[in-house]
Amino acid sequence: MSEEIKTQTQTPDENLPAFVKAAPELLPVWDWWVKEGKSTLMMLAVAALVVAGFYGGRNWLRARDAAANAALVNAFTTEELETAVSKFGSTKVGPTLRLRLAKSYYDAARYQDALDVYDAVNAKASSNAAFADIAVVGRAYALEGLSKFKEAQEAFAAYAQANTNSYLLLTAQLGAARCKALQGDKDGAAKDFDALKAAAKDDQAKDRIARMADAVKRHDPSRAARSLFDAANAAADAVKADKAKPAATKPAETKPAATKPVEAKPAATKPAEAKPAETKPAAK
Repeated sequence: MSEEIKTQTQTPDENLPAFVKAAPELLPVWDWWVKEGKSTLMMLAVAALVVAGFYGGRNWLRARDAAANAALVNAFTTEELETAVSKFGSTKVGPTLRLRLAKSYYDAARYQDALDVYDAVNAKASSNAAFADIAVVGRAYALEGLSKFKEAQEAFAAYAQANTNSYLLLTAQLGAARCKALQGDKDGAAKDFDALKAAAKDDQAKDRIARMADAVKRHDPSRAARSLFDAANAAADAVKADKAKPAATKPAETKPAATKPVEAKPAATKPAEAKPAETKPAAK
């Protein structure tokens, strides 16, 4: 029997471990281990690593998505939004974070930075279809902020023509008319506003158009635009300058010298003079 096993396994006796020699029935198991056991064990180890990596990666993605959602809710300042975009820009909420960052740049009059972010979102419009409209119209606003009125007008008008059922249609139409006025054609812009007002179907839209038309009519291009930050800085400088002025010195008041009331002294009384007693002559 042992000879048959040796012939089948082709394993020399001197290479067998002591526990196999003590239990010859383990020879098939040992033979399998020598031939396929190590490779099978390695395959199992690789499979275990793959499974562990899958679950670990999934948990990491879930944790990252949760952190991204928290950043979307809690990031408000420009610095916070910049940090959030750098960390979570590739997540599902990445486009939303970028749009919020672009709006923050625009509000701070950082129009070129806003334009760059809008362009980055538009470059991936195919994968961000839900945000494509906002990014296109936002880009037109950024161009207007950079005083590129012709490009902004073309961007607004192109969007309005291609998206007649969009909720941003009126916004784009007003933007195109506004940019026309900013290029000096106020009469043409007024006609555009009148046409939009005539085509408006509700009072809210008509009021919005009227307010924009009035603002454009009163716009003075010779007056330099000033941001809220510039106005705040100017006010702070004025306060500092006012504090630096020396305090005005009031002239010393000259009080009249106090006059003492003249004391009324009682009139001096002279002592009564003692008159000599009259002597009558003696009777004769």
